[in-house]
Amino acid sequence: MAIKNFLRARSQKEPVVQEIFLFLINGFLATSVHFAALILFVNFAGLSYGASNFLSFLVGSISSFLGNKFFVFKVTNKFRTSSQFINFFFLYLTLAFAHGIALYWWSDINEYNYIVGFLLITILNMVISFIFNKYIIFNAK
Repeated sequence: MAIKNFLRARSQKEPVVQEIFLFLINGFLATSVHFAALILFVNFAGLSYGASNFLSFLVGSISSFLGNKFFVFKVTNKFRTSSQFINFFFLYLTLAFAHGIALYWWSDINEYNYIVGFLLITILNMVISFIFNKYIIFNAK
C-alpha cells in the first residue's frame, strides 16, 4: 500500500522518475527470470552452460519486453507489438555484444578491474536501454 501511494504521488509530479523506478524493477525481475531459466536449463534439461544461457537470454528478453511494454511504458497499442519486439530484441543483442567488447577492452586489454568495468558498462547500458525503449521502441510520451 505504501509503495502504491508512493508511486501514485510520484506519477503526478514526476512521470519520468516513476518510469525509471519501474524500469529498474522490471530489469531486476527480467534478470531473475533469466537466472531462474538458466538454472532450470542446466539442471533439468541437461543443456550446456552456453546453450542454457542463450535460451535463458531469450526467456529473460521476452520477460523484459513484456514488462517494458505493459508495466513501465504502459503501451496499449497492440498492432505494433511484433515490430516493437524485433527492435527491442536487436537493441538487447547489440547491447550484449557491446558489453562484451567493452569489458574485453576494459579488463583484458587495459587490465583494469573487471568487476568495476562490468558495473560501469552495465550502468551505461541501462541508460542507453531506457532512452531507446522510451523514445524509440515504445515511443512513450
